[in-house]
Amino acid sequence: MFTHLFESFKKVNWIPSFGILASTILLVSSLSGCKSESELVVDDIPDSENLLFTPEGRLFVSGGPNVFEVIKNDQGEFHKLDTFHDSCGVSGIIQRGDYIYGVCRKKNLDNSSTPYLIAGKIENLPESVSDATVDGDPHPAIEMKIIGALSGLGNPNGMEVDEFGNLYIADFGTANIFKLHMVNPEEIGSIELWAPKIAFLVSGLEWVDDVLYFTGIRRGTTTAIMGKIELNEEGGVGEVTELFERKYTVLDDLAAYKGGIIITDYFKGSLIFWKNGELQAETMKDMFYAPSAVQPAQAPMFNQGALLVTEKGILYNSNKKYGNKLGLFYPDF
Repeated sequence: MFTHLFESFKKVNWIPSFGILASTILLVSSLSGCKSESELVVDDIPDSENLLFTPEGRLFVSGGPNVFEVIKNDQGEFHKLDTFHDSCGVSGIIQRGDYIYGVCRKKNLDNSSTPYLIAGKIENLPESVSDATVDGDPHPAIEMKIIGALSGLGNPNGMEVDEFGNLYIADFGTANIFKLHMVNPEEIGSIELWAPKIAFLVSGLEWVDDVLYFTGIRRGTTTAIMGKIELNEEGGVGEVTELFERKYTVLDDLAAYKGGIIITDYFKGSLIFWKNGELQAETMKDMFYAPSAVQPAQAPMFNQGALLVTEKGILYNSNKKYGNKLGLFYPDF
């Protein structure tokens, strides 16, 4: 999430005040004291960022310049298969139909960067793959590729998809949410500024019925927020409401959970369970090493009731001892 934070400030129209920037730098540097108590699923996912389950329970995870499918072999061991092989740092991922989509940023020769949409068709795994797999092997059936530039975006992050197949992207750099209309699975039709100036560092997105939940930081402050966007009668952006706030931290990703919302507190290293307008429960501080995304676990690989959490660890440090992994957690809420 913060890998390209400081260079993104130079490439977008909205610049934070010195005080906010200084506070953000202080918070980023504070991550070095975190730890993790989640059960390891797979490691060596540099800057682990996002994850998703398909309806069939297949698991995909993004991190650094990679999108992995995580598989479980007959011996109960987890391995990751690399589906993306380009020098483009991936953040958000989402499923649309039988395709996996992601957003990434590629550095240019002048040290600027260009955001792109990537995609790959979900293909069946060969029956023999679980027995023959070496961790980190190229995927035998799925290859994601860049399908188009995301003009107008600064630093795309969280993604969602609606019932009509439109893609939504939280632009971490511009505080906007964009809507993409697809001509076909591998061609962008148009990019629409859908919800402008929602929140500084707008990050996570989650549709629940006709409400889009989001995370970010209240503009002009250091207060992290989780809020919702309701649709108007025309299906456009209606009322925007802040639902939860916390000072001096970053609320990164979120997911629907037991009739409420579960949120990752990136700096505190905890998971928050929000429901019915209030905080219901929270894990202990430093339970996770900079958690960047969370999803309820799905069969057949995992027991339902568990949570999968990506843990980014120390920024710019890919040491497996300090995050850079996917972990499993059994909550008591």
